[in-house]
Amino acid sequence: MKKKIISPTLTLIIMVLTIWISFSKLLVPNIIIIATTIFLLFLSKYWNKLLIFIFLPLLPAIGSAWAIIVHSSNYKYALLIFTRTYSFAALGLILATYISLVELLKYFEQHGLSSNIVYGLLVVIQALPRIQYETQMITKSSRLRGIFLPFWSPYYYAKAIFIALTWQPQISEAMTIHAYEDFKTRTHYNKYTIDKIKSLFIIVLFSILLILLLIINK
Repeated sequence: MKKKIISPTLTLIIMVLTIWISFSKLLVPNIIIIATTIFLLFLSKYWNKLLIFIFLPLLPAIGSAWAIIVHSSNYKYALLIFTRTYSFAALGLILATYISLVELLKYFEQHGLSSNIVYGLLVVIQALPRIQYETQMITKSSRLRGIFLPFWSPYYYAKAIFIALTWQPQISEAMTIHAYEDFKTRTHYNKYTIDKIKSLFIIVLFSILLILLLIINK
C-alpha cells in the first residue's frame, strides 16, 4: 500500500534554512521563521509547545545578545543573534512537531539507506517512552521515601542502561522471528513515496519567499 508523505521535503527545506540563517546577516528571515512557527503552533493549538518556544530559548538568546553588546556595543548584530537563536529553536520545534521521524526513516530505508541503521534508530525511538516511564517510576518511588533525585542523578542513567540490556535479547529474538537478516531485500506493507503535489507547492512557496528576501536584501 502506497503512503504519500511530505516529511523528506520539509526536512530538506529545514536543513537549507538552518544553513542559510547560520551565515545570513539578514534579520528578516529570522523574523519570518519565528512568526511562522508561532502562527503554526497557535493554529494547531499546541499551547504547551508555544510556551516552551517562547521561554526555553529566551535565556540563551539574551545571553548571546548581551555578550555582543558588552564587547562591541553592536546592537544591530546583537538583535540578529537574538532572533537567530529563536530561529534555530523554531526550526527544531517544527521538525519535532510536524515531521514523523519514523516515516522519514522508513522512507530512507526503502530508498537505499542501510536497514541496520534504520532499525537501530527505530528501536531507540520505540524505547524512549519505556525509559521515560521507568524514570518517572524512579522519581515517584524516591519521593515516597523522602528522597528527591535531581535530573542528573546516575540512577536515571543506570536505569536506562539496564532497560537497554534487558530489551536487547528480546528485540533480537523478535527480529529473528520476523525473518530479519542483514543485507537482505525486504518487502514492505507500506511503501512510502513523496507527495509530489504538496511537495511542489511547498517548494514553490519556499522559492518565492527566497526570491523576495533576496530582492529585499538588494
